[in-house]
Amino acid sequence: SDPDNLAYAHSLGIMGDATGLPTLVAAVEAMREWDKGWNFKAMGQFGSNMSRLDSLLLALGSTRDRRAAAPILAKVKLLDANKDFSHHRAVALALEMLEDPAAARPLADLLAKPGMSGHAIQSVDEAKRRHAQSPGGLNALKPRRESLREIMLARALFRCGDKNSIGKKIMMEYEKDLRGHFVRHAQAVLQAGTK
Repeated sequence: SDPDNLAYAHSLGIMGDATGLPTLVAAVEAMREWDKGWNFKAMGQFGSNMSRLDSLLLALGSTRDRRAAAPILAKVKLLDANKDFSHHRAVALALEMLEDPAAARPLADLLAKPGMSGHAIQSVDEAKRRHAQSPGGLNALKPRRESLREIMLARALFRCGDKNSIGKKIMMEYEKDLRGHFVRHAQAVLQAGTK
């Protein structure tokens, strides 16, 4: 049956096998809009942290077959700063696994949308300002969520060949971030370079 075929294709895709790629592509294309995703939370995380569509996109990327790029990129066009965190993470991880240069422009375009970039925090004053504007004060989720989203998309862009060095420039901004985990991650990405 079709649900069984999709389940097999999904499992195979996650394991890096592209046998069920046409089934996965058809399932993703049938989902015209984003489903309900998940937004990054620190503590209080229960249940799944991705949607059904997120999981299908990760299966597509895990095949490492570049025929998977087109349906993923179609979903990238539907993203903006108001969409759930898990959707951005799913396309970033999926495209990063494909390392397809065709993804560079769409990822750069996404990062250029309002509210999608400029979230590195390089001074104490900036940290205070950002956290004062968000519920939770110094433990605010929004600044962390925005930075995580930006650095994941920039890493994917960088690893897909980059566009006008946008991914590299964002990583260099995070090399100067006050938060050590972002600094170390940006340094590791830049040191590894692109293939």
